[in-house]
Amino acid sequence: MGRRTGKTTARLRALALGAVVALFGAVAGMAGAAAETSAVFRIDGNIDSAVPLQLTRADLEAIGMHDVVTVTPWNDELTTYTGPLIRDVLAHVGAKGDSIVAVALNNYRVVFPVSDTRDYDVILAVRVNGEPIGLRQRGPVRVIYPWSEREELRSEVYYSRAIWQMNGMTVVGQASQ
Repeated sequence: MGRRTGKTTARLRALALGAVVALFGAVAGMAGAAAETSAVFRIDGNIDSAVPLQLTRADLEAIGMHDVVTVTPWNDELTTYTGPLIRDVLAHVGAKGDSIVAVALNNYRVVFPVSDTRDYDVILAVRVNGEPIGLRQRGPVRVIYPWSEREELRSEVYYSRAIWQMNGMTVVGQASQ
């Protein structure tokens, strides 16, 4: 067998590196596609379905996207959060309760009244500044109130309802009007 020259070895290394880069790119693309088709949010309780509903990011976005541009307790710069209004999500699933138990990935829970979602444009944020919210950005879903638009919301009561790394909610109580 012939002896490899330095140029041949360099070409083989470049081809191998290109193949590795292409493989990682394909895997990353598949992971991104899986994130869009994997359930990121569960909703159950007093809804039209007898079984918990599992929603993907695309399902939530299809309900209708709304922007809330606000300063938050954890970020003093105006930031654009995007996601469906919680009242639209509740209507979409036929919710009939008066309270929401929001649950985070670590099983942390927050309870807030459904009336908040009628009185204010509270969203289930799935994007921040146009980008999907990942786990490192406290995603996949966050409850965001329009604090900058409504002075009465700038209190610990409403800040405490802004759960992050939310992955589900249970609608409880009696049908609200």
